[in-house]
Amino acid sequence: MAKAYIFGGGGHARVIASFLDVAPVFVVRTPAGEARLPGSVMLDDEYFRELPPGDAYVGIGDNAARQACAARLRAAGVKMPACVAPTAFVARDAEIESGAVICAGAVVGSRAHIGPDTIVNTLSSVDHDCVLGALSQVTAGVTFGGGVKVGANGFFGVKSAVIPNKTIGDNVYVMAGSLVIADVESNVVMGGNPARLVKRV
Repeated sequence: MAKAYIFGGGGHARVIASFLDVAPVFVVRTPAGEARLPGSVMLDDEYFRELPPGDAYVGIGDNAARQACAARLRAAGVKMPACVAPTAFVARDAEIESGAVICAGAVVGSRAHIGPDTIVNTLSSVDHDCVLGALSQVTAGVTFGGGVKVGANGFFGVKSAVIPNKTIGDNVYVMAGSLVIADVESNVVMGGNPARLVKRV
């Protein structure tokens, strides 16, 4: 029987578990007795000591922690498939890279590209020919028009949107409810409708 291991002990880990056909083992850093998770739990040092066979998923919402965990898994040669909810729609010619998570009700359109370890959350829409860079986090109800290009480590707050054919740099934080109508440089926080520079980071 296939085995699945989910790194993390919070809400995102539980969300991934709800998409899988097998009961996962949750891999955590806290002692197993303190982890309030359904099913089996093991400590991460035990996992890396044994490297048991099976697919691994990173159920960590924080970008920096998710990046560190994913890098450690890849360095150990662990298989990290993309995780797509059964109720998501992903076009046949879209590309979903290793470690990405596509949540319930999300739509990924034709020729879109979702980078490694990126999360596309519940009911978000990534239209045709969009590119989302590695380690981006798209929260619930976000909309990208066609042809949007997003760099690495982006964050898009709930119900934010980007109109078609815009380019957004690396390390961009878009606040909830914002509407992006122009290209955005790297390392900034944007907010409002239309979105304006809030601060540089």
